[in-house]
Amino acid sequence: MDVAADAAPRWKARRVEEPIIVVIKRWLRLALSDLKRHPGAAGCYGIALCVAGWVTLSLLWYFNLEWAVLPILAGGMLVGPLATVGLYSISRRGQDDGMTDVASPDQIILIGIILMVFALAWIRAATLIFAIFFGLLPFAGFVETMTTLLSTPQGIATIVVGGVFGGLFAALGFAISVFSIPMLVDRKIDCFSAMGLSFNATTHNFRLMISWAVVVCAGILIGLLTGLVGLIIIFPLLGFATWHAYCDLFKGERT
Repeated sequence: MDVAADAAPRWKARRVEEPIIVVIKRWLRLALSDLKRHPGAAGCYGIALCVAGWVTLSLLWYFNLEWAVLPILAGGMLVGPLATVGLYSISRRGQDDGMTDVASPDQIILIGIILMVFALAWIRAATLIFAIFFGLLPFAGFVETMTTLLSTPQGIATIVVGGVFGGLFAALGFAISVFSIPMLVDRKIDCFSAMGLSFNATTHNFRLMISWAVVVCAGILIGLLTGLVGLIIIFPLLGFATWHAYCDLFKGERT
């Protein structure tokens, strides 16, 4: 079977006309219902992410790579959607559609490689931006570097330029992955068609998806400020909500 066959126009997303707040509240309400039905599985995903985050931070400090914390956190947001594949599968099974297996596992691996290349490219770009403004100086330490970034003209310029480039990476990564990964869990389709459909859905519902991206970033920020502990609940909640966002836009499921 040609997996690209499912990329026919009938699979294109609808344009949402409802108020943004109503739509997002519906996604979160449905996500909360999933969380209540599957607390054990959802908790395991959240705990695994929290532990993985602390292990990564510990390794960075152990190998004196504290300078990479911020770029890796930003890069992690690019590849983070891959971690929600299991959550999408849980929500999908809960809809009683008679399907339990991931529809396009090989294509999910491929999109994972693409997103990892995006993340590595961003980390490299962040390193170059820092070097442009500060030169090839030894890393002075995380606290000292953050103080320099926030209190010197070179530091402010680094943050501004890095924010612009990082925002471009994040926006493109979000647009091509937000719906493509749940689509690959749900359908037999190639990853490039799925990314195209995801990008199309994002641009055609631009204000809605910008608002949803703000909600996701706010949730992640809360998780970071709580020492990653908050992600134990926030991560599966956002994962379930993204699945219902996909079902809403691509399958017309609004309950």
